[in-house]
Amino acid sequence: MEPTFVDREAFTVMGLQERFTPDTEDFEGIWKRFMAFHDQIQPHSTDQAYYGVCFSVAGGERRMDYVAGMAVPPGTACPEGLVIREVPAARDAVFECTVATIRSTYEGIFHEWLPAAPVDHHPTMPGFERYPPGTDSGDTPVSIHVPLREGIRS
Repeated sequence: MEPTFVDREAFTVMGLQERFTPDTEDFEGIWKRFMAFHDQIQPHSTDQAYYGVCFSVAGGERRMDYVAGMAVPPGTACPEGLVIREVPAARDAVFECTVATIRSTYEGIFHEWLPAAPVDHHPTMPGFERYPPGTDSGDTPVSIHVPLREGIRS
């Protein structure tokens, strides 16, 4: 499991946001609920891809705001029921997997790769999955972006 490293520019995501904990996460459910808004977001999309973005929540360990959405230009008007969030520029470790292997890939990243890696995860920066246009099956490729801290682990 070796990632590629990219210096990614900031982008804006519009979508449906829900707060999750490990006990309440419902990723499949939020994506199903997102589809009710898809036709309002899709015309504004900058790349027609889908993003599942995890924003850390202050004051609570292992809580996150998860946005199921699409990248849009800054300043796009936000329909009621949706949010617009900025994803800051970052250096990411990018892991390739499929929709069907997302969970096991995350387990490998956080339990195997990161503990042995010469870099540190940046826990307050948003990480995300990028699903290409037309994602519709378990064998569709997905990229997982893990934000990294500056420098090398000592």
